Amino acid sequence: MNKYHFICNPASKSGKGIEIWNTVEKYLKDEGISYEVLFSEKAGHIKDLVSLVTKEHINDEEPVKIILLGGDGTLDEALQGIEDFNKVLLGYIPTGSGNDFSRALPYTGDTIEDLKRVLNVEKPMKVDLGKLEYVDYTEDRAPLKEGPIDSVHYFDVSCGIGLDAAICEQALVSKVKNFLNRIGMGSLIYALVAVKLLFVDKKPKVTLILDNNETVELKKTRFIAGMNTCYEGGGFKFAPDAVCDDGFLDVCAVDNIFALQALKVMLSAPSGNHVKNKHVHTYHIKSYEVKSDIPLWVHTDGEVFTKSSHIKVSVEPGILNFLF
Repeated sequence: MNKYHFICNPASKSGKGIEIWNTVEKYLKDEGISYEVLFSEKAGHIKDLVSLVTKEHINDEEPVKIILLGGDGTLDEALQGIEDFNKVLLGYIPTGSGNDFSRALPYTGDTIEDLKRVLNVEKPMKVDLGKLEYVDYTEDRAPLKEGPIDSVHYFDVSCGIGLDAAICEQALVSKVKNFLNRIGMGSLIYALVAVKLLFVDKKPKVTLILDNNETVELKKTRFIAGMNTCYEGGGFKFAPDAVCDDGFLDVCAVDNIFALQALKVMLSAPSGNHVKNKHVHTYHIKSYEVKSDIPLWVHTDGEVFTKSSHIKVSVEPGILNFLF
């Protein structure tokens, strides 16, 4: 049986990631399971580590087994490091603050029980991935993000442009977030930042082009989120019916809505009831294109790199062999 390659973000969950790894390692040793572990040291390092491991085993007869410990950002980074998805079996133990991807699957929240499930998978789950393509982007960079921008970026949870991305951009560097993580309320930072930005964010004209060539004109756009799973932003159920293995994306677009109305929409989003609001538009599609009259922040799985006024988003059905 192939060795398991664990890649851990020790800084996840405000530094508790290393404690969770210690629990995992004890179980692996007690059970005599063959493994190696690599630890990320900075933003972007997960991608490099996954790339390193996959390239070392590219000629193996069997796919390499990689298990991640981290949050949604860790999983997002890892996807960018996989050159050939057919050569990788990817597992995941959520240790982040939002954990939106794991919310959509029957994880127990018990580290060892979830680990046992990952280790004992007989047939991997075929998970869809979204694919973001930047048609253009600006020189703006989110804090902590350096270097060139990849024109193509895979995502497992969601891709958003506008307000939801702006919220992520500010939340990622918030000192309050670290405090909230320490008391187990890390997701609250997104709500706090959202309330602030609802009253000051720009609301551009946007053209949304759907995969059937239907064109939707949005006059005062708050955000457009392409969802591969039902949650983003630490539990906002923007796409109540989205699942990660149906070959579709569920798009949630919000426009032409005043700040107080938008706040009501945000408050109803954790239950999914926001879709009843007339300013919320939903689409079940395979691809779409967004053209904005001004550059807007863009996120994938809560990770923000730059602004763009033109993006294309599509689904890659069943491309990820997921150990679950």
